[in-house]
Amino acid sequence: MAMVGLSLISLRADPSWIWAEGPGSESAAVLRRRFEVPAGVREAILILTCDNGATVFLDDKSVLTNADWNLPSKVDLTKKLKAGTHELRADCRNEGAQAGLVARLGLKSADGKMTWIETDGSWQASLPGSTGWKPAKVLAKYGDQPWGKALDGAGSSGTPPPQSIAADAIQVLPGFKVDLVYSVPKAKQGSWVSMTVDPKGRLIACDQGGSLYRLTPPAAGSKALAKVEKLTNSVGGAHGLLYAFNSLYVMVNEQGGRQGLWRLRDTHGDDRFDEETLLRRIEGGGEHGPHGIVLSPDGKSLYIACGNHTQLPKPLELSRAARAWSEDQIVTRLWDANGHARGILAPGGYICRVDPDGKTFELVSHGYRNEYDFAFNALGDIITYDSDMEWDAGMPWYRPTRICLATSGSDLGWRSGAGKWPPYYPDSLPALVDIGPGSPTGVASGRGAKFPAKYQNAIFANDWTYGTMYAIHLTPEGGGYKAEKEEFLSGRPLPLTDLVIHPKDGAMYFAVGGRGTESAVFRVTYVGRESTSTTPAPKATAAHLLRRQLEALHLDGTGPEAVDKAWPHLASSDRWIRYAARVAIERQPAAVWAGRVYSETRPWAVIEGAVALARMGTPEHRDRLLELLNRVNFDALDEAGRLAVVRAYQLAVIRQGLPEGAVREATLARLDALYPSKSRSLNRELAGTLIRMEAPGVVAKTVPLMLTANDADLKYASDALLERNRGYAGAFSDATASRPNQEQIAFAYLLREAKTGWTPALRKSFFAWFPRTSPWRGGNSFRGFLENIRKDALSTISDPSERKNMEAISTLKVTEGATQFAAAKGPGRSYSVDQALAVAAGGIRGRDFENGRALFNSAGCASCHRFNGSGGSVGPDLTGVASRYTLRDLLENIVEPSKVISDQYGSEEVRLADGSTLVGRTYVDNGKLVVTADPRNPDETTAVALDQVKSRKPYPVSLMPEGLINSMNPNELMNLIAYLQSGGNPAHAAFAK
Repeated sequence: MAMVGLSLISLRADPSWIWAEGPGSESAAVLRRRFEVPAGVREAILILTCDNGATVFLDDKSVLTNADWNLPSKVDLTKKLKAGTHELRADCRNEGAQAGLVARLGLKSADGKMTWIETDGSWQASLPGSTGWKPAKVLAKYGDQPWGKALDGAGSSGTPPPQSIAADAIQVLPGFKVDLVYSVPKAKQGSWVSMTVDPKGRLIACDQGGSLYRLTPPAAGSKALAKVEKLTNSVGGAHGLLYAFNSLYVMVNEQGGRQGLWRLRDTHGDDRFDEETLLRRIEGGGEHGPHGIVLSPDGKSLYIACGNHTQLPKPLELSRAARAWSEDQIVTRLWDANGHARGILAPGGYICRVDPDGKTFELVSHGYRNEYDFAFNALGDIITYDSDMEWDAGMPWYRPTRICLATSGSDLGWRSGAGKWPPYYPDSLPALVDIGPGSPTGVASGRGAKFPAKYQNAIFANDWTYGTMYAIHLTPEGGGYKAEKEEFLSGRPLPLTDLVIHPKDGAMYFAVGGRGTESAVFRVTYVGRESTSTTPAPKATAAHLLRRQLEALHLDGTGPEAVDKAWPHLASSDRWIRYAARVAIERQPAAVWAGRVYSETRPWAVIEGAVALARMGTPEHRDRLLELLNRVNFDALDEAGRLAVVRAYQLAVIRQGLPEGAVREATLARLDALYPSKSRSLNRELAGTLIRMEAPGVVAKTVPLMLTANDADLKYASDALLERNRGYAGAFSDATASRPNQEQIAFAYLLREAKTGWTPALRKSFFAWFPRTSPWRGGNSFRGFLENIRKDALSTISDPSERKNMEAISTLKVTEGATQFAAAKGPGRSYSVDQALAVAAGGIRGRDFENGRALFNSAGCASCHRFNGSGGSVGPDLTGVASRYTLRDLLENIVEPSKVISDQYGSEEVRLADGSTLVGRTYVDNGKLVVTADPRNPDETTAVALDQVKSRKPYPVSLMPEGLINSMNPNELMNLIAYLQSGGNPAHAAFAK
């Protein structure tokens, strides 16, 4: 064993980062050093940090726990270091790809002389449980990246490493290189979600809930450190940043009461933004609030993106589309079974053009769920990345995250709950390409990048949940594009937020963070052999140019001449051109062009004209419109045409009312003759339309279809993608494995509103279907949707006795194993985050799966959180916490649940005019504010008139109680943590004995 005397350590040399080698060293290491201390030591201070954490022993007695290497740990050992031989030992753990320990023990003698014991190659290393010792492996000099000068804290002289995220752990396409630029100290600078580049080449970034920061990146390949300064502005909490027109535009999102578009200016030339101006208040906030800001291709205006919980700007001066958006549901829409986005109506998320002074807002495109960001491609079209609703997994209305072309006046069809439009509706537009499950964040064009030509013309899109950045390759095709997705880079975890192409060095910079997680900024450069010379934009097709000409007719000031110019193109074989033409026509008074609809004979012109007149006309147009549709030669149409005709019927009766007399009979006869068809989609649309019109035979046709419908296998994403966040992907995996029959569910959803045509046998067959769905699994709202379909169907039965019988038939229980419970034995303690981290500092191994599961249930976690396919929906799904959060983030959420409350799970405090107060989730419906006090019973509500609401504000206390783990002893807490991190998998390494 090495003995190191003071004579060998009298001079200070910066320590090295060290670790052990061999199988298993990626997750743990034991590092030790023996040394001698003379008499007369007046002071002994140990400072240490470990990636990811360590428990340190002096002569086998614990003296220090380092739980978060962003915050180096320090301890005074003066009273413990008597003259003689001593041993320091660090039991180290690691959770990511990068591991390392650095330490410095300073000894001060009575005369003030300093001697040092520092980590270097003289230390010894082993693995937990091993008795063999070898020299420690030196990984890097102190100050080198990726850790920087971690012992110095987060000062200007160095930066600590990102937790669980290292550049070499990020997978990127061949020829590209990823480097860490800056690791954000969360305790001081928060979690960065937005970025832009200023004229001096500096990055300006914003903490999700906090301040603005300015970062000067070092040159690629340089060993210099990034320079970071906190801006002194009061404006912050920005989801969108843009430097343009000698101003910093800031889309404030998470500063309560200040949401909107702000402009910051440096009027004194001293590099400080001394002027802060709110250009326009935008009502909305949180993760579905106002988001990205982008400069127009001509450099003359701004464009902004806002999620579906954001109101339209007031006033909305201009709109490319006719202001005719509506829900347009053929049957009454079911709201989300757990309350998400209840009361949120069209237009949903939207994109607006804004002049530089913020005086004029023009609605360009709408109908999104939550498009966080967007970019202009090489031809000047807007490309955005819209989110899904993962709670809908397993339901027929689930839509994956999607790359969309946001054309002028477009409606992309998002409607809340079960109301989302399918992609074939002619009054909407389809996605360019489906991505799959995820959480879209930053989007950027590759123009200006020093990348190969293929990537200069690509659109880059970030997915936060699965840590994947996609390169979207667009090939002009007709009036739109053929799109292909390619995984550009990925990591696990890698919570991607924003990205920019730097105009000076041509590199890509991207940030990770969000929701209070550890944050960092990385740089991507191309180091391959292909040319990076500037490549020209792809050549626009004739159809693309025609679409743009038609879209010019959407601008304010265009008169009735637009009808003559657009009308011929209603019959185009190109969907994008037909859509642009119809929008141009709908902007003009219906009286100008209604007669043309009735005289049309071209099939697509008839359909598009009928859609336009159904949307923009009045009840006086209905009967002639239905007669026109009844004359369409259905057999001559392809699938798209047939679906569009049925949608035109739907719009006519939705917007202009149900027909009567001979027109009703003729229309019913026409539709009934078409139903059922060989097309699944067409059968759904025909069934809904006939049920809306109360066709006498629709139930008799539809119940057998529901009971016998086959459904295709569900494949939401590749296994490789889901593996990046297997827990979060649990709903999709569950749906894939249990194969809920979406076709049957779709028919049940429609039949729940049928009031005529039921016989006792049909009733019994319909309600007996519900128990058969018990093995099916899906997203958080899956089971709730099925239950609400059942309840709605029961409410249509007027006879109490029959309703009681159907209730019994539809609720037959399927026997399942009893849930395991086990109260904690204790003794417990009031855990702080650091104390809980200290419990796990030695690594999570050899745990008890059954005890962890029982504690999870006994603590009440299962009643509010979905986990491994089961549980409640009050809070977020916990299955994927190991992939989404570091251990510190996870324990912060458990110990301090009110510290970071996602707006998806928050409540409001509502004060009424009579002085009373309500607390709960809220939504607006039919002119009333509806408050759900108990989120576990979302249908138990209190509704108050809006004029009785005095004030509303976010309630700062989480629905999750504090102290849920305080009854557990450390061993039990370790079992619970292991159970959570395993995603409910008993074969996880944490349970290996």
